[in-house]
Amino acid sequence: GDFANLVLADLLVRFSARFPAVSLDLDLSPRRVDLLAENFDLAIRMGDLPDDASLAARQIATFSAGLYAAPAYAARHGLPAIPSDLEQHATLCIGGAGKVREWSLTQGKVRIEYRPKARIAANSPDLLVLLARRGSGITAVPDHYAAPLVARGELLRVLPDWCLPPAPAWAVFPGRRLMPAKTRAFLDMLAEALPGAMQRA
Repeated sequence: GDFANLVLADLLVRFSARFPAVSLDLDLSPRRVDLLAENFDLAIRMGDLPDDASLAARQIATFSAGLYAAPAYAARHGLPAIPSDLEQHATLCIGGAGKVREWSLTQGKVRIEYRPKARIAANSPDLLVLLARRGSGITAVPDHYAAPLVARGELLRVLPDWCLPPAPAWAVFPGRRLMPAKTRAFLDMLAEALPGAMQRA
């Protein structure tokens, strides 16, 4: 997905050049793997982590996020001035099985919980961004992912004074065994490779 394209591609090139004897086997599916049973050395997970005594984790970044839409959508429908105006707009939301993820919008100490009436709900953030770029509505996007699209004029920030909660990114690894040197090297390079648009944890 977007994390692999934005962060991992350059990292993999540099890691392979620096450690040519190490082979990498990547699983980029969104499923939650069982690191121990499936013999994974490392996983990248977003958001809050469940308690699991068998795993250890290192926070590697914090991804800020906001609402975005295409200039074409803004030209046809205008943009909301305050969060309650979202009721009159098409929203593109993360969801599945009939449930849509709530948007928690904050401005300073003010927090508004908003449950969008999604025109389109999908479990693929990449698809929602593509639909937003084509003018289908307003969606939530990590700021680092939106930045190049804003720079190219494909997206506009909506309600720029309001933010969505930042999402932590974690490197998760088996906690009951010594970390292999190759995994530690990859983890250290990953921490170095994160784009400057991300806030380091």
